[in-house]
Amino acid sequence: MKLMTMVCSAVLALAGLAQAAQMPPGPTPIPEGTIIMGAAPAALYCNVRYKDLKNIHPCAVEKIVAVPNPCPDPCNTCGAADCVFIRICVPPCDCYETKCKRNGRKITYDFGSYEVEITSSRGVITVDYDD
Repeated sequence: MKLMTMVCSAVLALAGLAQAAQMPPGPTPIPEGTIIMGAAPAALYCNVRYKDLKNIHPCAVEKIVAVPNPCPDPCNTCGAADCVFIRICVPPCDCYETKCKRNGRKITYDFGSYEVEITSSRGVITVDYDD
């Protein structure tokens, strides 16, 4: 991906596009599974299915996480990270283990006795809470 980003940058520089040089830098790609603290991103992904809501921690806090887009953009030729943001509820501690499987399409946050599994496929992101 870094090579594709460097190639895209080189093509823009060689073409001598003055407008491209004056544009502000694009957003920094966020790796999947990243928990965002503070302000929420511009828009949350809307096609999210939540399962086993009764298994959410009783004192859970909301977090915004970046996950791979289940509907990737075919026009994304520069290889930039294609992530969407969703809201999950997690226990109020910072001690957790993150597991990533299927090339980022399944992300598990393990808090010991509580677990949040996020899977993305066919345009739908599924968030499954386990205790």
